[in-house]
Amino acid sequence: MLVPDNIHENIIKLDVDRLNFGDTETIRKLIIQLLSAIEQLAQANQELRKENQQLKDEINRLKGEKGRPRILPNNPEYQAKAPKEKPKKWHKDSKKPKIKIDRTEYIKIDESTLPDDAKHNGYRQIIRQDIKFETDNVEYWLERYYSPSLKKTYEAKLPESLQNTEFGSHLKAFITYLYYAGRVTENRIHKILEESGIIISEGEISNILTKEKSNVFAAEKKALFETGVNHANYLNIDETGARHKGNNHYLHVVCNNFFSAFFIRQAKGSKTIRHFFDLDDEQRIDIPIISDDAGQYIGVSSNHALCWIHEIRHYKKMSPFLTHHKSVLNTFLTELWTFYELLAQYKVNPNKILNLHIQERFDSLFSTVTGYKTLDDRIAMTKKKKEELLLVLDYPKVPLHNNLAEIAVREGVIKRKISSGTRSELGKLAWENMLSIIDTCRKLGISFYRYLYDIFSNSYSMPRLSDLIPVTCKPTKY
Repeated sequence: MLVPDNIHENIIKLDVDRLNFGDTETIRKLIIQLLSAIEQLAQANQELRKENQQLKDEINRLKGEKGRPRILPNNPEYQAKAPKEKPKKWHKDSKKPKIKIDRTEYIKIDESTLPDDAKHNGYRQIIRQDIKFETDNVEYWLERYYSPSLKKTYEAKLPESLQNTEFGSHLKAFITYLYYAGRVTENRIHKILEESGIIISEGEISNILTKEKSNVFAAEKKALFETGVNHANYLNIDETGARHKGNNHYLHVVCNNFFSAFFIRQAKGSKTIRHFFDLDDEQRIDIPIISDDAGQYIGVSSNHALCWIHEIRHYKKMSPFLTHHKSVLNTFLTELWTFYELLAQYKVNPNKILNLHIQERFDSLFSTVTGYKTLDDRIAMTKKKKEELLLVLDYPKVPLHNNLAEIAVREGVIKRKISSGTRSELGKLAWENMLSIIDTCRKLGISFYRYLYDIFSNSYSMPRLSDLIPVTCKPTKY
């Protein structure tokens, strides 16, 4: 808003000498209009100052100099915060039953220090946790026999997991775990292994991360996605920026509280989203989806819910200049969070009386006119989204926010910052597969390392992730 071109006509044509100061209501409305005009001018001035500084910084950059350092502002104290949850009652649980005991040692007392009447009184248990980080290099000698009559040599065979490779399954799982769960770069993994006595090149590390079992991991990701969608009563969806072969791409996630599936694509439009679900142009999925207000998600599902936290964020980002407008915004935010709590109560106990009350309260709250134009415009925009924001009234299982998807894509953001994106098609596929598997393991309470080893060792003794995703009740209108 660089030009405050919507200042009320009453202010432009204001004649102070003709004002009736006894008419308090007219004076009050006029003051509100004046405050609104001042706010617009202050905001426009702030934007112009910001733009001016950016231009100065760009000029300095072109001259080979440094611009003004970017320092984040303090959080405004006036903004209302989300209501704090009631503190949970905390008590310290014993961790001993959770600790895996690898060996037991009995420490005997020096009997020469005991008095004559001392009797044995059992043992007192103490657990000390430790870990060994050492090589387990094995030299195999394959037994051979030769048949003179057949002129043929017979030789013992290595286990399948050791064939056609110089490295064991634990090492492969460890490398993959470090890279994806530990966020360790390939060259640092190489350094760690080199100092531990493992002779391996960075190229071999890269092959383990991208080529080894790539088809198996792709099948795992495909199965968990298809099962997750088929078993879901709602889906969260979001995207963030990604880099592939030096070009801008997008990292998409489709998830709920039981699984996550990631896709790296060059586009983020509706066609891309529809392709994930094998939808034609006119087709829609029946499962409710929760997203932010991005246009590419419109029409993907017959039931599209919007994230309340994302909507409230628009209000929290406002930075009014005048104290009066700060107070008005703070009051509205408090009422907004109260309404959000009302929706949370409905999710726990859905009923028709509360349903009607929430709809009436929504209409009332988002018909508010405060005189603070920026706020009033935002309130009006929220009101237009009533159907999407109140989908939870029809489907109480649908979350009020899109936090599950936003949390999921953060891992991709961190990996992008560390590795600057993927450089090959195999690398892109590996990121999609591993980000999907690691986040699904987290949600299902499965050890990511153990799951990796189960695959690299060809044992497949653990249940597949797709088999662990529970079947939920299909979404039905309340």
